[in-house]
Amino acid sequence: MGRIRFLLSLALIAVLGGGVLRLWRPHAGSPRATMLLEYCLVLLGVFWIRSLERRLRDAGLPRWCFWPYFLIVFTACFAAHALRFANSPRTLALFFLLQLPAILFQSAPAPAGLLPPGAQAAASHKNKPARPVAPLGAVEFAIYLLLIAGLWHVLHLLRGDVGGMDHSRALKLALDAASGLLLLPWFFSVRGRLKSLGRARWTMVFCAAVLVVCLLPLAFRLLSFPVAIALFVALQIPVVFLRREAISTRFFPVDRDS
Repeated sequence: MGRIRFLLSLALIAVLGGGVLRLWRPHAGSPRATMLLEYCLVLLGVFWIRSLERRLRDAGLPRWCFWPYFLIVFTACFAAHALRFANSPRTLALFFLLQLPAILFQSAPAPAGLLPPGAQAAASHKNKPARPVAPLGAVEFAIYLLLIAGLWHVLHLLRGDVGGMDHSRALKLALDAASGLLLLPWFFSVRGRLKSLGRARWTMVFCAAVLVVCLLPLAFRLLSFPVAIALFVALQIPVVFLRREAISTRFFPVDRDS
């Protein structure tokens, strides 16, 4: 994961984490609201752990560097909030600031032997070598899928919560923009999963089919938003359980460059 993508992921985590806390405060006494908060925070934590691991690996650091960095960030933020040295917004700001070194790390060039022939030729003519798409395992893809679907649902709830606030229109536009930005990590997770199945070239077709099937009924109000989110997840369950050796080459030609 490059520096820009890591920075965007951190900003997304901070914004959505603040949004979840803002949504939870009026319902702090509700067990269901607390469970939803914990679910969203756990998913955000999984997303952050994976992003940090990829960023440190992209910087060429040894694998053991992840755990000290993770413990420093987690312990500092948890202690600041638990001991009430900082409120929730300041804790999120501390979370962001502690990861500035990871943002500033230079990306290490990928070994030439790991690149496909076309990427090797392109890398030899450019200063910054190209990096291939990283395959995504079934469990990891399922986590990303649940994370993105859950965050979409939280943003939808938060959009209704800000209806009576000042500058509600601007806040709704910001939440809509955040929802649109979630399409990028979803696209790359689908691409990585199809890459592991040897079908990376079908990414655009698959994503377009899922979006059309989910958004058209939602636009015509045939489905509610929670049902559309459930349909979004259900349509991608086969991709989670599918195995590369189980795919017939009769219907899908093999990608030689994936």
